Amino acid sequence: MLVALVLQVIGAVVVVALLVLLFGFTAYHFLRVAWLVALVAGVVGTISVVFLGCAYEYSYLRIRRGQYQEAQAPTLVIGILSVFLGLIPGILYLVGYVKLGDAVREQQVVTFNHGPGYGFALAPGAPVPMIACRQCQRVYYVGQFPFCPNCGQKLSP
Repeated sequence: MLVALVLQVIGAVVVVALLVLLFGFTAYHFLRVAWLVALVAGVVGTISVVFLGCAYEYSYLRIRRGQYQEAQAPTLVIGILSVFLGLIPGILYLVGYVKLGDAVREQQVVTFNHGPGYGFALAPGAPVPMIACRQCQRVYYVGQFPFCPNCGQKLSP
């Protein structure tokens, strides 16, 4: 995302620099066509700066804060629009959107880790598997203990 934002900044700087040169040309030469081109360039420059601000505010800053779910939709919209405005940043934004989906899914996975070598992960909403000791009938999570802490019996499904 940062690389796409930097490329987008470089593109905006180039557009604004060309805009300043065009305004200088139109100020020096009083041609009606030059003023029309300068007006169109001004609109394009303004749109590029506003687009850059939106990408920074709604995508990059939310990712920096860890708000991956909230950054997904703006990143997709910015990526699709950037494909038409600048191909490389657009592709990078779309890759960032896919990676945000991975990050959201990773945040939603529930992890149980009860000691070294006994951890497992479950998807959200999935039932937590339980096992009962055959000797004392105490119930534990599957993988929580290899042996029953109460009676010492091996826990197996």
